[in-house]
Amino acid sequence: MKKNNNLNKYLSACLLSLILGFAAGTVVWSILRIMDLGIDFLWTDLPEMTGMKDSIWYSVCVCLTGGLIIGLFQKKHGILPDNMEEVFGRIKQEGGYPYDRLHIIAVAALLPLIFGGALGPEAGLSGLIAGLCCWAGDKLKYKGDQLAALTEAGMAACLGIIFASPFFGIIQNLEPNDSSEHYREKLLTKKYRVIIYVFGVAGGMLAMWSLGRIFHITGGGLPRFDAHHAVGLDQWKWVVPLIITGLVVCLFLSSVQAISEKLSGLVSDHRIISCMIAGLLVAVAGHFVPLAMFSGEHQLRELMSDWQTYTAGMLILSAAVKLTLTSLCISFGWKGGNIFPIIFSGALTGYAFAMLTGMDGGFASAVVISSLYSYKMRKPAAAIAVLLLCFPPTYILPIAVSAFISAKIPSPFAGNEAKEK
Repeated sequence: MKKNNNLNKYLSACLLSLILGFAAGTVVWSILRIMDLGIDFLWTDLPEMTGMKDSIWYSVCVCLTGGLIIGLFQKKHGILPDNMEEVFGRIKQEGGYPYDRLHIIAVAALLPLIFGGALGPEAGLSGLIAGLCCWAGDKLKYKGDQLAALTEAGMAACLGIIFASPFFGIIQNLEPNDSSEHYREKLLTKKYRVIIYVFGVAGGMLAMWSLGRIFHITGGGLPRFDAHHAVGLDQWKWVVPLIITGLVVCLFLSSVQAISEKLSGLVSDHRIISCMIAGLLVAVAGHFVPLAMFSGEHQLRELMSDWQTYTAGMLILSAAVKLTLTSLCISFGWKGGNIFPIIFSGALTGYAFAMLTGMDGGFASAVVISSLYSYKMRKPAAAIAVLLLCFPPTYILPIAVSAFISAKIPSPFAGNEAKEK
């Protein structure tokens, strides 16, 4: 009888995870569509209507207005949205995540993205999905481990949908967060949760597919790199230099983040001024280095086909400005994610390396992105999962080699990064 009860509870949790995954997929799809519509209006339609296309004054006016709105919004509602680490931290400390103002979190997540911030959408969406799952858990009287499992399933669905990589959300939850945890222990302690995560991701992907078919909107997430590629000794001989390149880019990012935090501290008590400074930085950087704005998802699709029209110097400059702008946006109050900008900057750097050496651009980008992401996040399996569907299957080995080597190399910024998490 006890086994039957446990089985029924387990099946009920799987069904609920599927339903919540579908709900999460619907929310994520809706938010991303609103974001795309807002960006198209502000940065394509309105400049053409006003005859101010490519005008720096237009960019400055729009971004300063965005900074003012974000600053006023934060003065009233607090500094939102929380990033993924903050969301999970609140769940762990408070036993849940507030869901009484999900509409406010949605607006807070959308504003920096629509106004051109070099940010990814995953930060704001993680809070929305966590709140949705906690609301469902409270209605069903879930507590403690049950609520955590439900929320993690929703987050797995959310990440899988955003990056169009079903494995990413699952692996992100299962992979150890630091050296005190081990793969085997984490897998064993969460062996029943794995299936729940799978059901959550399946529900989310079903929602995205269904809505895409209904509204005839496809795409989203990371693009697929060209299947025409080279994987031979001529490419493999560059693996070590490519890994080192990814590490150097990550060290640059960590340095910029540290400097950005110190600079933002000078105006941290003046929320509106801080956010307007971020807006001005976005406008100026975006005008002179267009690839620096936005998350990089759509830009990466274009870059894959026309990267050879740039010089290696411009690609490297764009990567440096992108990472700098992302750090400044987050530090000065334009809250958002950094995964998309990191991946895009890794691709820029990889293409620049390929241009300088004459090697295959896709191979170079795959290794640099893997090295950069793994060194920064310390989650090699998650790096492999998020890149698994982006590159040809024959690239998985160099991606894995780069990911696991980079994750093992100690970072001089380890203390600061641990505080961030």
